[in-house]
Amino acid sequence: MRTLIVDNYLPDSPQIEHLYKIVCDAAVHTVEVRDYSTLGVNEELKQYDAIVLSGSQRKLAEIGVAETYAAEMELIRRHTRAILGICFGIQLIGLAFGEDVVDIGQKLDGYYMVKVIEKDELFDGLSDKFLVRESHEEMVTKIPYEFKLLAESPNCPIETIKHTILPIYGVQFHPERFDDKHPAGQMILENFFRLATFYS
Repeated sequence: MRTLIVDNYLPDSPQIEHLYKIVCDAAVHTVEVRDYSTLGVNEELKQYDAIVLSGSQRKLAEIGVAETYAAEMELIRRHTRAILGICFGIQLIGLAFGEDVVDIGQKLDGYYMVKVIEKDELFDGLSDKFLVRESHEEMVTKIPYEFKLLAESPNCPIETIKHTILPIYGVQFHPERFDDKHPAGQMILENFFRLATFYS
């Protein structure tokens, strides 16, 4: 199994190193990292069984930012294998499928309770409510067409989405930022890569 992490962070951000380590632990076989700016609009990524879209310090609601991610959004629309969009990544998925991203007027940073509203294999082994790490100032405003809502929270009505046909998931939280007291993120990542193996 071959996994690509698309690095959406600013250059030399330590967050991408952490994400790489965690994905290497959860995924099977090869994990590669590429900066979003190196992706071409017409690029084929069929050689990857799974793609993980990282978070970012950038804000998609700011003028001109979304345009710099046009190639990545085109790849999201065209890829037919497993995709997991994390935080900024779910926002890119929303934009790619025609919805808006808005500033929520504050920064959520810490562990927050998320509630499952539709059962899915992504949540195998978890209860209907679990704690995960949030760190964001923006969110998707509506569920994109052909997606369904899987989880919500009081702070963010769209916490997890899934495409109704393709294995494309988006989570507003950071599953890679788990610890012994908050293990839900680790389980979600392991479940995603198990699903990716099935679809590869």
